[in-house]
Amino acid sequence: MNRKQKNIFLAGLLALSGVGTAWAGNPERQGQAGAAQLTINGWARSSGMGWANGGKVSGAEAMYMNVAGLDRIKNTTELAFSRTEWLMGSGIAINSAALAQKMGESGTFGVTVMQYSIKPIDITTEQNPYGGIGTFRVNMTNIGLAYSKSFSSNISAGIVARMVSEGIPDAQASGITLDAGVQYVTTFRPVRGSIKKDDFRFGISMKNIGPDMQHSGDGLSYKAILDNGTFNKTVQVKVDNIKMPALLNIAASYDIKLDADPNQYDNKLTLGFGFTNYAFSANQLTLGAEYSYKEFLSLRAGFAYQEDIFSETTRPSAFTGPMAGISYDWKMGEDGNTVSLDYSYRATNPFNGVHSFGVRIGLGEAE
Repeated sequence: MNRKQKNIFLAGLLALSGVGTAWAGNPERQGQAGAAQLTINGWARSSGMGWANGGKVSGAEAMYMNVAGLDRIKNTTELAFSRTEWLMGSGIAINSAALAQKMGESGTFGVTVMQYSIKPIDITTEQNPYGGIGTFRVNMTNIGLAYSKSFSSNISAGIVARMVSEGIPDAQASGITLDAGVQYVTTFRPVRGSIKKDDFRFGISMKNIGPDMQHSGDGLSYKAILDNGTFNKTVQVKVDNIKMPALLNIAASYDIKLDADPNQYDNKLTLGFGFTNYAFSANQLTLGAEYSYKEFLSLRAGFAYQEDIFSETTRPSAFTGPMAGISYDWKMGEDGNTVSLDYSYRATNPFNGVHSFGVRIGLGEAE
């Protein structure tokens, strides 16, 4: 590690040292932000280690966690699809799709779509409190356009512009957010001739920065009888705007070579750390590990800690902390084409956890 790299590394450590002073976050503002869909990772591969993945995530999935990793795609084109059964038993599923296209030295462009499938809800009124008059659906979608570029073999950066929409048939809210991220990759202790390289990864990302969401729709109005008359008049309800769920993530990971043979690098253990500062809830500390064999089989696990997570009465969410995942990658022919299958599980109480299934298709081999 040269002097410049050491300075960057020390700057990262200084940033991490601020974790202790900023640990509390803003739990007293829990529930004061909307667009919670923006804080949910619907991807199967990266969710197996949670936010500890922020420094090493790459390819199309990086558009959610740290867009700087988008340009670290291993193929010229990557297509990714994922289906997440959110809180099994709740009737909520998340469908995710993404496309990443490398444009040579100009960087990588990407587009990502997340759409929530929520089972129909019974319509109830004051006259029909038990339903029986039909159903309605909640619509939640976000679409992102991304760009990422590597400025050297060590540093990459990127940005995502995301459009958010959610609502019911007669009332909607929409908004626009920006995500930005930086990743730094280096060899922690370089040894001449060693096959172990780029073993240390560090990343910082900011998400969901943007103006308040605006409401619209006929559902925000109703008919009322004025006190000084007997006629009806439509009254418009004033609704406060919704704050975006802004967050800042700092993550680092290090690869440990498990092979005793200095000329062999088949077994690798990656240890990861992530600190996530939420503007509208308690902060989160994530620890993760990933074992990979010959870069085609990967097993990963992690634990996400928040204040009171071990208490069933004061836990800030349904998540209890543990998470795990598995990926299988294989090459198709000699053109660099790859197909990958991913799965992850996140433990919850109540409900029966979160299950994510994904497939990624890589076309062509990046230079």
